[in-house]
Amino acid sequence: MNLDFLTIDVGTILFTLINTLIIFLVFKKILFKRVDAILEQRQQEVNATYQKADDALASANSDKEKYATAMAGAKEEASQIISRAEKTAQRQGEEILTQARQEASDVREKASLETEREKVQAREALQGEISDLAVELAQKIMEKEINKADHQRLIDEFLDEMTNEGEQA
Repeated sequence: MNLDFLTIDVGTILFTLINTLIIFLVFKKILFKRVDAILEQRQQEVNATYQKADDALASANSDKEKYATAMAGAKEEASQIISRAEKTAQRQGEEILTQARQEASDVREKASLETEREKVQAREALQGEISDLAVELAQKIMEKEINKADHQRLIDEFLDEMTNEGEQA
């Protein structure tokens, strides 16, 4: 049995090592620079993407804080506006009530004055009628001589007319 193929030849090992080293150096000179450049470019792109993401996150947090501050300010302003509106509405309501009370008082006073004036006019009219009737009665009495019965009858008629006139007024 021949075992020559199992022997270790130092020359072949050395030749294989030198060939491998030469191939490695050629690949390193030709390929590794391009691969390193591509890897470096990709690393820069990844770093830029992370930086943009960090900037966007910081901007979003800043905008969120601004929005929260603006919302708090808007809520406070809305509260103040509502408070002012309530005070204004209450003041206007009180003014309207005061004005309505004054107008009602004026209407009552005017109605009272009008009633009093109408009473005075009615009295004057009644006095005028009484005077006219008294003059008329005096004329009738003067036109004829009357006896006691006629005199009593004229007075009764006069009183009846006065009563009827008073009821109509």
